[in-house]
Amino acid sequence: MYKGEIPVFFAVDYKYAPMLGVTLKSMLQNASKDYFYKIYVLTTNLADDLKEKVLNSSDAQNASIEFISLKEKLDCYSNMFHLRDYYSQETYFRLFIASLYPEYDKVLYLDSDLLILDDISKMFNVDLGDNLLGATVEETVLTINEFGEYVEKALGVKRENYFNAGIIVINTKKYREEKIQEKFVNLLNRFPFRIAQDQDYLNVLCKDRVHYFDLGWNKTSFENPAFHNEDLKIVHYKMMWRPWKYDGITYGDMYWDYANKTPFAQTLHQMKDTYSEEEKAKDKVLIGGMMKMCVQEANDFHNYWNTIRRERNGAALREFFVTAKNSTIALLKKTASSSIKSVKSLLRMA
Repeated sequence: MYKGEIPVFFAVDYKYAPMLGVTLKSMLQNASKDYFYKIYVLTTNLADDLKEKVLNSSDAQNASIEFISLKEKLDCYSNMFHLRDYYSQETYFRLFIASLYPEYDKVLYLDSDLLILDDISKMFNVDLGDNLLGATVEETVLTINEFGEYVEKALGVKRENYFNAGIIVINTKKYREEKIQEKFVNLLNRFPFRIAQDQDYLNVLCKDRVHYFDLGWNKTSFENPAFHNEDLKIVHYKMMWRPWKYDGITYGDMYWDYANKTPFAQTLHQMKDTYSEEEKAKDKVLIGGMMKMCVQEANDFHNYWNTIRRERNGAALREFFVTAKNSTIALLKKTASSSIKSVKSLLRMA
């Protein structure tokens, strides 16, 4: 009955279950009916009542939703994950999908703070070629200079190439072939990326191996004069721009149109109504602290990119001196050999 199956992965804790319900509602309402969507929700602590509400957030017939607890499987890594502020260990789960689900050569990973207004199969069906993933450039890095300076000076990624990892098509076949998970664990052990956590690791690991979608597939919920709303396909409600916390958010009315049709409507309205001035003030401090941290990381002598460049320069110098040494030895041998031949020739003549 269907053209094919599209595996879609989410990773959430209990705090983001209500937002997941809205994301699923919008995704399945606007997705092509020609495909079957096999949805996996990766979690550690989602209660049964929340699971039930997530399941009831959509009545689409061409989809299934399965909850997968990764607590036991990833316990060995949990102490390694670098966490801060609102980040949880679930955000790292996307990096393990390729090894946990070897039956798939390609999957779609989505954050739970989205509003999906277009057919998600259009993203999934793009040919990634040899690219490791498909993603959209992170809009905040292009608009906030501190973030742009950070990704260029601390990560070695051009700001116009730094992608948001909340909406990605993963070439899981290539991930396995090129051992991306193993490389991630090694990088995690060596460098603590403090700003965007797993997103930073992915940008370093997948550098120059990305298929870029246009901004409409991952538009942050703030005004951008250069963006035309007719190109809007997915809204990403992140950082300070979340309608379940604040009034007057760009594309906020769209969000509530879908949220009000889910079992989480009352919960989401209550979250906004009870979000205190103290919490809003804390958000501002958080963003200010993040930008300050960006400046510190960008100028840190021991950050990832500075360290890698020093190591590469050191390796290049060692290679140069080894080559020079070998060339000198070869030249001396050649000269010595020539001198011996000359002496022997003179002796014969004598």
